[in-house]
Amino acid sequence: MNEAGLKIGDVIKEEWMNIFKDKRLLAMLVLVPLLYSAMFAYLYSNHNVKEMNTVLFDQDNSQLSRQIVQSFDQSESFKVTNLVYSESEIEQAIALGEAKVGIIIPSDFSARLKRGESPSVLTMIDGSNMMISNLATRSANEIISTIGMGASVEQLQQQGLRSEEITKVFSPIPFSYRVLYNPTFDYSVFLVYGLIGTALQQVLLLGIALTVTRDKELGIWGRFSKWREQPWKIAYAKCAPYFLIGVLNTFVAYLVGIYAVQLPFRGQVLPFLLLTFSFAFALIGLGYLVSLFSENQLASTQLAMLIAVPSFLLSGFTWPFDAMPTLLSTIGHALPLTYFLDGVREIFLKGNGFVTIWKDLVALLLMGLVTFFLAMIVTTLKRYWEKKESGKVSSSNAV
Repeated sequence: MNEAGLKIGDVIKEEWMNIFKDKRLLAMLVLVPLLYSAMFAYLYSNHNVKEMNTVLFDQDNSQLSRQIVQSFDQSESFKVTNLVYSESEIEQAIALGEAKVGIIIPSDFSARLKRGESPSVLTMIDGSNMMISNLATRSANEIISTIGMGASVEQLQQQGLRSEEITKVFSPIPFSYRVLYNPTFDYSVFLVYGLIGTALQQVLLLGIALTVTRDKELGIWGRFSKWREQPWKIAYAKCAPYFLIGVLNTFVAYLVGIYAVQLPFRGQVLPFLLLTFSFAFALIGLGYLVSLFSENQLASTQLAMLIAVPSFLLSGFTWPFDAMPTLLSTIGHALPLTYFLDGVREIFLKGNGFVTIWKDLVALLLMGLVTFFLAMIVTTLKRYWEKKESGKVSSSNAV
């Protein structure tokens, strides 16, 4: 149809036909939004974080203090995992991730209440995750206030006061808390590091995912035929530049966060360096494997984005794994970003080192090794099928 006879309706009809012909595009437009919407709704289906690991230091060991311990253990928000004997043990448990909350009941707590004093119960909270710190503060306050009301009412009733008189003189147990690592509840401290990691993942994953498909579209992928016996050479040659770029980008991005935005850095450089290397290695392995299964850059981009888009929400950075459905928690633990952001939180916010991030390093290195191993298998199999197809063509020509 020439330009003069071109009609808007014809172009619209043609575009609809193109959409329905391209099954991958149709799925991206229709199914992916539905899939992500269902996944996000499923992610938050538990509504609240439940059974946060809690340690208690009971210096009073009275009937009332044991009632407080029991109330925390019976609450759906807390799960008492250990009774400790010093404040430093609580701080260590929170620093190592063994507990999210610590409760300290002071000595002579019950006796001081009976004397009309107002001793406070101290709640120590892991502030490296805002969801946990906000919920823990609110829930602990509710429990202590409820117990304090019951204890005060009972005491005043024993003194012969009526209900209306009790209401006038009632004094609850004071609630005090200490938020570790983020005492001001600064949302930027919690969120920015995660967003930086997400952006770095998307850029690097997309860049490496296009490396093979670009050569396929240009018709120059066949130049590696001499290396098909040693597929590691292809992977190394194609991935080495992206690895260096990924490491450099990560350092620059987090330096900007530290010096330009004044975000905290309480750890050491060497653990972060190893974490960065491991993260780049895992992402490049995943991106390279994706590119081998894609015939063009568009398909490669779509696959990379399908992996990258939900990663931040499923990484456990914003919404804890303890509150996720099991299926989504399993998916989240299969993503490189999960382990990188966990390491970033441990190093930057908590000041921890190898003792707490070694599992993250191992997980990232294993992801990289597995994906590169699969890529070697795919490359070898493709070479085998190409040889087989070329053999069939030669036989048919001979006939």
